[in-house]
Amino acid sequence: MAPPESSEELEARREAMLTELHERLGRAAGGAPRRRRAPSLSRIRLRTLLLPAFAIVLLVHLGSQSGGPLGVEAAFTPGAGTSFAGPRVFERPIDAAPGAPVRIEPGDVVGAGEDATSVLAVGGGRLRLDPGARAALASLMPPRVRLVGGTAVAEGRLRVVTAHGIVDVEDGSARIELGSEGLDVLLLDGVGRLIAPDATRELEPGERATAR
Repeated sequence: MAPPESSEELEARREAMLTELHERLGRAAGGAPRRRRAPSLSRIRLRTLLLPAFAIVLLVHLGSQSGGPLGVEAAFTPGAGTSFAGPRVFERPIDAAPGAPVRIEPGDVVGAGEDATSVLAVGGGRLRLDPGARAALASLMPPRVRLVGGTAVAEGRLRVVTAHGIVDVEDGSARIELGSEGLDVLLLDGVGRLIAPDATRELEPGERATAR
């Protein structure tokens, strides 16, 4: 029978076993391919939110490069007589048919002389200008025009901004008269409202409202 090992021998054997175990673990860690971490749930959610936002920003950017949002344009139709859109002037006999629509950009001022009517169309809305009326294209999206002076009829879906208040028309028509003393609105049909400095008033067809 072999004599029992001394404490020094047992300690030496334990150190050798630990050293061999560490070497095996090191070789296993160095030789095995590293596993690719799967994307966390928070990263997936972040990508899901960012991709649609990036697409929207890209569409708006491309639209702005082409002069307006995609699919939305504004056009001015000069009537018989003398009309203008920005620096362009259109003259035709008073008994002639209206001219072909011309494209306009935000900021352009349009109107007609005392002998002609004209139409400003943007998106799904139109502003029919009486002789002598003046308007400006404020924005394409949302469709918005500014009535500078005179009388006009807003049709379709359109927001008309004036110095005395805002007229919103939705799927209808309203006659708008802007003078030096204030704003007068008559809703002809559909849905409309007058947003004045003091209050907002919903209008029924045939109802008239004023803002001073």
